[in-house]
Amino acid sequence: MSEYGIDIALIQETFLKPNRPRACVIAGYVQLRTDRTHARKGGTSLYYNRSLHCCPITIPPLINMEATGCRLTMTGHRTIVVVSVYLPSPKPLLRSDLRALLALGDTVVLFGDFNWKNPRWGCAVMDENGEKLDRLQDRLEFEIIAPSTATYFPYNDSNRPSTLDIALTKGIALNLNSIETLHRLSSDHRPVLLKIGPPDGGRPISTTKIANWKRVSTAFDRVVSRMTLDRPKRLTML
Repeated sequence: MSEYGIDIALIQETFLKPNRPRACVIAGYVQLRTDRTHARKGGTSLYYNRSLHCCPITIPPLINMEATGCRLTMTGHRTIVVVSVYLPSPKPLLRSDLRALLALGDTVVLFGDFNWKNPRWGCAVMDENGEKLDRLQDRLEFEIIAPSTATYFPYNDSNRPSTLDIALTKGIALNLNSIETLHRLSSDHRPVLLKIGPPDGGRPISTTKIANWKRVSTAFDRVVSRMTLDRPKRLTML
């Protein structure tokens, strides 16, 4: 996190439990956690830099998803709700879960391990969850942001890599500078680095944005109307 200058880190499958409330604290960051209490493993967490204007939010009851979120205030942009999301495999994607998270604010970033597959964001096959998400994009009005390379590399070499760790955004008027898979650490899920903010003139890293062309014109008009002369701080999430 220090090397990449992470502002907000979103972690899934933490395995943390309430009997260790100080586990995995990181100096300079506020830790928010949603521990899985009904079974082993699971859990989500979110770390935000203490210099940010953030506060925790209450996540509504969810059926299959696990989530931890915060509200971020930025100069020149509406308040952003940032949520670390985990959908355990093989649980199905429920419209009610996704709708509840997107309803947390007018401007939302859902980022994490969704465990859904679709060739549209680089998977070799499509599963039921990936097909359902494709259909819900129109109805719930969100964008799908995915890196151009796989994020999940199974320990079993006979299984193919896939892209399971992506971002869903709603109402974001900032530029998507880059989203990339980092081939670091030892997890089968590689860290994914997302940078959003004003353009800096640099060359963006290859990014896949799953566009909904039916709403491009409307979205463009909405973005232009929300832009201000104030340039918001760049935000880097992991």
